[in-house]
Amino acid sequence: MKTRILHPVAAAALVAILFAAPGARANGFFIQEMSAAGLGQAMALVAEGGRPTSQYQNVANLSFMEGLWLEASATTYFFDGGFRNPQGQYTASTTPAQVVPSFFASYRVNDWLAVGLAEFTAFGLSMEWPENWEGRHLAIRSGLQTFTINPNISIGPFKGFAVGVGFNAMYGSFSIKRALTLGANPLGDAAPNTVELAASAWGFGGNVGLMYQPADWVRIGLAYRSGIKIAAKNGKMDYDVNQVFASRFPDQNFKASISLPHVVMGGVRFWPRKDLSLEVDVQWVQWSSYDELRFDLSKGLELGPTARQMSLIEKKDYHDAIQLRIGMEYKFFRDMLALRLGFLWDQNPVPDKSVDPMLPDTERLMPCISFGGIWKGIYLDVGYMPVFGLKRKVTLEDGAPMAGTYTSVTHDLTLTLGYHWGGPKKQQAAAPQ
Repeated sequence: MKTRILHPVAAAALVAILFAAPGARANGFFIQEMSAAGLGQAMALVAEGGRPTSQYQNVANLSFMEGLWLEASATTYFFDGGFRNPQGQYTASTTPAQVVPSFFASYRVNDWLAVGLAEFTAFGLSMEWPENWEGRHLAIRSGLQTFTINPNISIGPFKGFAVGVGFNAMYGSFSIKRALTLGANPLGDAAPNTVELAASAWGFGGNVGLMYQPADWVRIGLAYRSGIKIAAKNGKMDYDVNQVFASRFPDQNFKASISLPHVVMGGVRFWPRKDLSLEVDVQWVQWSSYDELRFDLSKGLELGPTARQMSLIEKKDYHDAIQLRIGMEYKFFRDMLALRLGFLWDQNPVPDKSVDPMLPDTERLMPCISFGGIWKGIYLDVGYMPVFGLKRKVTLEDGAPMAGTYTSVTHDLTLTLGYHWGGPKKQQAAAPQ
């Protein structure tokens, strides 16, 4: 009986850690859709230098923008996906639409100094399943939110070179609800037998970027964003179980920490003509930094009359992943209107043994489009990107906790409103003269 009781408690604790770490759920929680103009170019912005949002991809972009730029964006995510078990029964996810806002500002102080401020969500979103579905012991509801404040500064360009640095303060919170496999309740006991977990913490990191423009028609960028350690010290683990098991499932606190991955980005932007720019970017996301989970409990898990387990440790085998991004921007009607197209390939970093309903990760393909215009310094852009997740089939022999096939399509819609003032080219400062 002790073994049966320990199993759901340990599993619940481990799921809490998995969700507390965005890296554990990998690319599915990695958000870079921070503006409509960027979305339309598949966020291939490492060498763009045209809008303030590009300071996320490379802080040195600030040195290639004139005047003052302010822009606010909101991306809405519409989910469509589900799970099919080996018997052919299909369960659709009940995940609602979600909105993620962002804000970016930049100002060129003089010929050699530019500053910027960014507020964004780099890791987030949630996923929901029906209350009584077959995988409820793995996940009913899971949600992650992060909020990053990122002041930046860039110096240059000097003979085509520019360099920038920034500081990141990230606040992260998570919540999860799942069912416990305790068997049937005693007659008259309607307890749902669930556990809910929640925690939040601050983490800090930095970013640096380089840019070199050897000629008017080409610009080369390289950037790095450090991993951020999120350490939760007062997480809450709350049980709602029937009276038979209540004494063995005490509400308690937990401590856990995880290091989010480092990200290295490189890109080249070409201007074959003044009104047309093309960019190719590569991102290296170091998910391999996620190799172990450790979860410290305040009350522990009962192993026997006098023995308790006070921590849970689980090894993982994640690998680094590559993202390839291709973007294009075409300006017309006196540079007042712009059409943008892009494509993104996202490599899957999660092995089969770690795939579960929390967020079943897979290789993803993303075509992108956006359209916008600017008039008297005010600009409006709208962008759309469907995220096609390739079917992910896992088996118990793979080590997965649940055998079956996951499918997913997410529709991302971004709206951006901004204002540009000052500089020698008020309506658009991205393209070289």
